Amino acid sequence: MIVTLYSTKGGCGKTTLALCLAAYWSRRRSTVLVDADPQASLELCDKQVLPVPIVRDTSEDIGKTVARLAKDYERVVVDTAGFKRKKNLDALTQADFVLIPCKPSPFDVREAVAAVGLVREIAESKERRRRPIHHGIVLTMAQRTAITAQIRQDLIATEMPILSAQIGQRVAFVETPLAGLPEEDSVAFLEVRLLAKEIRRRANG
Repeated sequence: MIVTLYSTKGGCGKTTLALCLAAYWSRRRSTVLVDADPQASLELCDKQVLPVPIVRDTSEDIGKTVARLAKDYERVVVDTAGFKRKKNLDALTQADFVLIPCKPSPFDVREAVAAVGLVREIAESKERRRRPIHHGIVLTMAQRTAITAQIRQDLIATEMPILSAQIGQRVAFVETPLAGLPEEDSVAFLEVRLLAKEIRRRANG
């Protein structure tokens, strides 16, 4: 399964989420993390606490790289650039599931809705016509506030593919690059587990 994280809005937790999902899946599945972001944030990770192979590719061959890795790994997690970049499209074309992180703010929602439109457009291309691209928006850095609840309801009302799972604003996620996946008895770990399960369920649907 190829899961590509995509958002043109910086600061939505895209890279951290890619890292958490890859680390979670690697516990039971052969998993590789693809760094397709020119900022190369994943290079800051402590490889001793996050034993997930990282393949860096920001070239025009990113689509071919992802397709090749999918033959050798059960899970391929792709972290794309946090801005509009043509090479992102090649990564999206290969995806079985596109995860769109979105903070509960009007600015992020606008970008997330645009991302959904792009994914649906790619799904209609000749390269993907026989194979749908499952996709969904996940709220990140979310808190139990009226604004978060309202944004969720607004996305549902406009028939946006909002996931039930959401990621809270927690210190454990900030520490992930150096401390590894949150402890199994933590709320942060539970959120990652619920998200991973929902992605798998929707990708298979």
